[in-house]
Amino acid sequence: MNKKAFTLIELLVVIAIIGILSAVVLTSLNSARAGARDAKRHTEINQIQQALDMYQIENGSYPITSWSCSHHGSWQTGILATALEDYLPTLPIDPINETVSSSPNGFYNYCYYSWGYGGSGQWYMVTYATERQDMERDLVDGVTACGGFLFNYGGDDGYIMTVGRGCI
Repeated sequence: MNKKAFTLIELLVVIAIIGILSAVVLTSLNSARAGARDAKRHTEINQIQQALDMYQIENGSYPITSWSCSHHGSWQTGILATALEDYLPTLPIDPINETVSSSPNGFYNYCYYSWGYGGSGQWYMVTYATERQDMERDLVDGVTACGGFLFNYGGDDGYIMTVGRGCI
């Protein structure tokens, strides 16, 4: 009597192939998710900058505060949120929004600063981190305060971005 069945070796080979294919698909999916979160970060930072520009046009300066970051409870109620509520009713937060991470940059949040360095409220910077290295964007980031001090957190690592407006 001839019974047709798969041998144990054949089953193990099929299981191994399925495992390899699923690992490749999950890796690609995670990379796509990171890219989507980075795109969201860039869009939200642009929204914050537009709101800050509108505030500056109407008030002659930017909101004055030392570090205000999206992982803090005061991000939605502090000086920055209050100043921008007419232009941006809810301040966006980073998709991950944590300060300790296994990433190369160590944090995922948005932070705003416009204090001192020769002109409080006359310049500002926003820092944020990306999950995927973006050397092109990082080569043009950095903000010079009124006192001539250049802020460029992360240098040219391709992950930590410092954007804003120099002294007005």
